[in-house]
Amino acid sequence: MGQSEYELIRYENIRHMQIFVVAISFRNAHIHRAWELGLVLEGSAQIRLKDRCLTAEAGDLLLFNPNQSHEITSATAQPVKILIVQTSVHFCGDYLPSLRRVEFDRCHLLAREREPILDKLTAQILTLARTFWGTDPYRELACVAKLCLLFQDLLSQLPHRTISDQEYSSRKKKADRLSRITGYIEEHYFEPIRLSDLAESEGVTTAYLSHFLRDNLNITFQDYLNITRFEKALQLIGDPGLSLLDICMECGFSDSRYLNKLFLQRFGCSARAYRSRASADLPPSKAAVSLAPQPSERFLTTGEALALLGTDKEFV
Repeated sequence: MGQSEYELIRYENIRHMQIFVVAISFRNAHIHRAWELGLVLEGSAQIRLKDRCLTAEAGDLLLFNPNQSHEITSATAQPVKILIVQTSVHFCGDYLPSLRRVEFDRCHLLAREREPILDKLTAQILTLARTFWGTDPYRELACVAKLCLLFQDLLSQLPHRTISDQEYSSRKKKADRLSRITGYIEEHYFEPIRLSDLAESEGVTTAYLSHFLRDNLNITFQDYLNITRFEKALQLIGDPGLSLLDICMECGFSDSRYLNKLFLQRFGCSARAYRSRASADLPPSKAAVSLAPQPSERFLTTGEALALLGTDKEFV
């Protein structure tokens, strides 16, 4: 799966749905043209949305609407593992056209609150995932049926609203612009990037684009650029062959103080301390061979995902 901040989801196995387990250390703010249900399997995460921040623990359920910006950071030196179910806005479009305009109000269901609906949704998601990765005959039909029942319960039990076609179109245009801007930053983060140049390419004023980014990502252009560079630095931090200065230069930081500031904000320690802590948390056999850049997020193989879920994984 690509790293674009407006991720193009590929529904390779079953149309309109994608299911995977991802191990995340840090994932910069990004959006999807899909609903995203996330069941935290191991670890904990800090979730940054446009208007608030929250902490998700094992057993918690996350629900992101299409085109809703979200950033995910592991709360520890080890990646947080999340089971993700992504559903296209075109799912069931022939039967319920208005579904693509549904927006859920709740985005975080807490395991510790023991809500009956959370128990039911968790069981449904785990069953859906096992079916999705299974080999049973006609599993495609079973997956579609299970996803329909899952959305029926979401719509029946969780507060939501249906936005107008005009608002839907407006949000799509904004998301397309945001995709172009973040995509450019993703490709050129190691170079000097000026907001004025991006504004000119979009045919808007610098002031307008500055407000646009703050309104949609809840951070300034410069902060977003630095966070993108931080995400790249995080991928290199496990390589002992690179000094912190090397990492700063490769990622576009002119001063290591910026890098340390971001590590302090997200992990409560300096870049050097994070590197030492992450290495200390590994078994000696693995720590000795941790010589290559590590991804800030890694998609588990089907075998790894099934092994993690087991046959009777429950959070209820």
